[in-house]
Amino acid sequence: MSRKFFILVNPRAGREKVAKITREISSFLESKSCDFEIFETKPDLRGTATVRDNLDPSHSDLAVVGGDGTINEAVNGLQADIPVSFIPAGSGDDFVKNIDIGERLSDHLETAFYGEVRSIDIGDCNGRKLLNGVGVGFDGQIVADMQERSVPLLSGQAKYYYHVLHILSSYRHRSYQLQMDGRNTTEKLILLTIANGTTFGGGFMLTPDAKIDDGLLDVCTIGRISGFKRYLNILRLQNGSHGVLKAVNFHKVKEIEIAANDQLEGHIDGEYLGKPPFKIRVLPKSLMIRARPISS
Repeated sequence: MSRKFFILVNPRAGREKVAKITREISSFLESKSCDFEIFETKPDLRGTATVRDNLDPSHSDLAVVGGDGTINEAVNGLQADIPVSFIPAGSGDDFVKNIDIGERLSDHLETAFYGEVRSIDIGDCNGRKLLNGVGVGFDGQIVADMQERSVPLLSGQAKYYYHVLHILSSYRHRSYQLQMDGRNTTEKLILLTIANGTTFGGGFMLTPDAKIDDGLLDVCTIGRISGFKRYLNILRLQNGSHGVLKAVNFHKVKEIEIAANDQLEGHIDGEYLGKPPFKIRVLPKSLMIRARPISS
């Protein structure tokens, strides 16, 4: 079967950067005598609709040029059983940290064309697919603040870190009513992360033991930590060693429910999700991707 790539490009990731990547993709696929079509996301026609309305049975592969939000949109629009490849062009690119696609653009292109097809888990949150995870509480508030407040001269990861430091000491714990695999619990937390992947916010390894093909979601809860101690331990969140803290707990679940609470904000794959209730479950081996072969 001849191959034909559907390439979804997010120009919001940086017009010049994305234009250069698009030229490289075109040149590479032309050198392979491979058919392809390039579609851009638009402010009024996001990636979900672009993929849903334009991908047809002639397309053998979907390649996504953008960050975690663009990947999420593309997968939510995908209704065909074809492999997805990733050309990172976002500010954080957290999901691709879970797979090996190489370091350089040339590696990403080789992986998209020659990579091994793997089936991985994804999740479902209130009917919306997720690749990397859902954050509720502190990191959800950061995404909500980023959506509402502009910061002149800052963008991407720098903007995210600005908002982290802005509310790190002042954010208060909230009460969460949870049900994890049928077990009810009420907890006072600063942060709740439900993850398929390991890393969020461009480098915070909140769920270091998560695997995208184990049929489970990893849950990280962080309880009461004083404002000063939060600053002292922020590096632990980045290198994944925060499990030594008494306020931190990890769980592995197939399903979790968060009850309605107007004090909580959530994000899904780095995009604003809103306020709970949220019902999140794993969808084992539900997405095909291309990646470098796993070393034995």
